[in-house]
Amino acid sequence: MKTEEIEVLFKLSDAEEAKFADFIKENRAKWISSPKENARKATENNKALVGGLLSSGKISEAIIYLREYSYQEYLKEESIFNGIILKEISKKFEVPRKILDKLSDSLFALEIKSKKAFRSSLVEIFGNYSGAISPYIYQLCLSNTQSRRSRAGKTFEGIIYFLYEYFGYSFNSQAQIGRKVFSNLGLGKIVDSVLPGVEAFNERRDKTIIGSMKTTLRERWQEVVEEVSRSNIPNIYLLTVDDDISENKAIQMGNHNIVLVVLNTIKSQEHLKQKRSIIDFESYFLEEIPTMLKYWSK
Repeated sequence: MKTEEIEVLFKLSDAEEAKFADFIKENRAKWISSPKENARKATENNKALVGGLLSSGKISEAIIYLREYSYQEYLKEESIFNGIILKEISKKFEVPRKILDKLSDSLFALEIKSKKAFRSSLVEIFGNYSGAISPYIYQLCLSNTQSRRSRAGKTFEGIIYFLYEYFGYSFNSQAQIGRKVFSNLGLGKIVDSVLPGVEAFNERRDKTIIGSMKTTLRERWQEVVEEVSRSNIPNIYLLTVDDDISENKAIQMGNHNIVLVVLNTIKSQEHLKQKRSIIDFESYFLEEIPTMLKYWSK
């Protein structure tokens, strides 16, 4: 069947687009794991490397690999997710179902005996169907692109939470207990987590680790400065994998009670290695957090 013989979609109606967006969102939540779960899978599937790095205290290197492997795990799930969405389109949406019915009838009516001829006709059918439902495919691709962009920061955050659990460190995050609880404590959306938890924060906020995570800093670190000032907290740990940190920026953050947590390759740079307000992930996970937790274990 030729393309001109079937109904071809050029644009989805507003109602259909909204319905399809909800369908994508519902299935994305069902089939795509959380960033923290992706980090767990990445560690499980690369146990020899990642587990070896963590057990030997090479946290920075483990974070680098976990970001790469977590993204690979995400892409695997996205591929399965795409297949499910494309398969379900013809079942859940009327126009694609009618198009596929016509194409199926056309293929069936040919009564092809030759495997080569059948394959050729099948390829043509697939091509015609894909072209006919291209607005749905476009919306799916657009959703995937937006999801990947928003996931970059969440992946780093998920890795950190996974590492907290890996080392057995108790914590509360906004994602875990809700923004309202943090807001009631006077903490804004910039604060991502509190170790060992919000109850400890209520008792002795100066004996807790208040954390914010940003994949890259740019000028957004100034939001953290505002948060420290607004919420009247003694300091905040800003975790990042940014590799472009100038001396001037480091000094400014230190002056505003920000403890910057970076990869060990960044901390070892000449202009940063003597700055006490900057620590590497090794110091953060293996010294700073255990020291703080000792206070609460007494």
